[in-house]
Order: sequence, then structure tokens, then C-alpha cells
Amino acid sequence: MRLIFIRHAQTVANETGRWQGHWDYPLSATGAAQADALAHSLARERAEQPDEWVDPVVYSSSLGRALATAQAVGHALSLPVTARDALREYDVGVFSGHTAEELERAYPQVIATFRRDGHWDDVPQAEPVAARARRAETVINGLLDDHTDGQTIIGVTHGGFLQYLVAALLGTDRIWGFRPANTARFEFTLTAAARQECRDSPAGLSPYRCRINRFNDCSHLASVPR
Repeated sequence: MRLIFIRHAQTVANETGRWQGHWDYPLSATGAAQADALAHSLARERAEQPDEWVDPVVYSSSLGRALATAQAVGHALSLPVTARDALREYDVGVFSGHTAEELERAYPQVIATFRRDGHWDDVPQAEPVAARARRAETVINGLLDDHTDGQTIIGVTHGGFLQYLVAALLGTDRIWGFRPANTARFEFTLTAAARQECRDSPAGLSPYRCRINRFNDCSHLASVPR
């Protein structure tokens, strides 16, 4: 299976440094250009390498910013987009809709504690980190169960939740922090059988069984003004 996860394009909230979570904001003008560049890049790749695009499908978070990005991709590839709540961003609780400056005024103790410790479970109403990790594992297991090893699967999701998806995909208990760029592409190749292998199996440590092909790749944005 070729699994491609993509962060949504830039929104007006991204432009102004506003937390989103489950709150939804439209794509900015830059974001619309990013989505188009991503879509054209994928369509060009499919035309040039048709053998690598077996029965492609496009999934998206049900939040509007991800759907707008996915719909640009689906249009370019002539594929329908299936919305899934499981790919939504995690709820950031009382941070939703606020800038850092607004949080300092409205929730000074909460933001101070968060900046010091980085513990999401200290943020009122935020989705617990354990629930995020379980949701990500369910997404990965479901994709492997529902699709064949040779298929190309595209999932448009969110920067925060992508960190949990990557951890689930790599089979690590630790959630490694990184900053996915808008429309960044994360591409992996794996099979259901390889996912079940471990260090004790004959092929369990072979890097040819599971591959990271792209990570935070934004090369398609070269022509998009910043």
C-alpha cells in the first residue's frame, strides 16, 4: 500500500496565528493556491507514473479546510472524496479560535502551564492525548484492513493529528513532535503483513519491507508565492 497523508492548505487562521482545532476557517488566498499546486502535482505524477497509482482513493477530514484541500485533489485526479470524522484535528479545548495574545488575557494560568510543560491534558476541554493516539491507531488499522497492499490511499488531515498518525504508522509509543507545513506530503509504503512483523521475525528489521518515501515534502509549492 502506498499511503499518502497531507496536511490541509493554509487557512485565514493560520495566517493570523489563531488556534483552530475543531473550529473551522476557510482557506486563505495563499491556501487556495497551495491546494491547486498540490492537486496539479499529484495529477502530473499520476499521468507520468500510472503503474504506481493502483485503484487510488481520497479520504479527508470532515472539517472544511481539509475538505477544500481534498476536493481540489479529487477534482484534479477525477476521484470522489470521502469525508471521515476520524481524520479531524484534535480538539484544542479552550484554545479554540484564540491567538496567543488572547489566551494570555483570557486563560493566563492555562497558557503559562502549557508553555512550561507542554501537557495537552492540562488544557480544559481538549481531546486527551491517549484518545488521540487510539484514534490514530484505529485509522491506520482500518486503512490496512479495508484496502489492498497495492493501492494508493490519500488522506487529507491536520498538522496536529498527523503527528499521531505517523506514530501509529511507525509503531512507536512516543509521539514525536514535528511541524507539518500546509499541504506537506508524507508518503509511506507498507503491507499488512509487514506491519505485523517485529524484531523477532526473520524479516522484521528489514528496511525494504516498510518505506518512508516522503516526509514533510512541499516541493510542489515552489511556484506559490509566500
